[in-house]
Amino acid sequence: MLAAGYQTTAPNDRSTEFVPVQGGNETTNASTMLVLAYLFMWAILIGFVLMSWLKQKHLDRRVTELERALGPTNRT
Repeated sequence: MLAAGYQTTAPNDRSTEFVPVQGGNETTNASTMLVLAYLFMWAILIGFVLMSWLKQKHLDRRVTELERALGPTNRT
């Protein structure tokens, strides 16, 4: 069932040309959104590196504690 005012057209009848929309209420331009996307990606990357660094620091501390608890061992 088709909605009121909706016309079906064959694929060959449709325009393949880009026609920009006149007017509209877009308030953010593409360069602003690009900068925000890069900032967001950098924030995610820095957060990932920071979390990895903190986990590695915790693991190093835990291994040191375990080595101390085991006492001197023969290392080759």
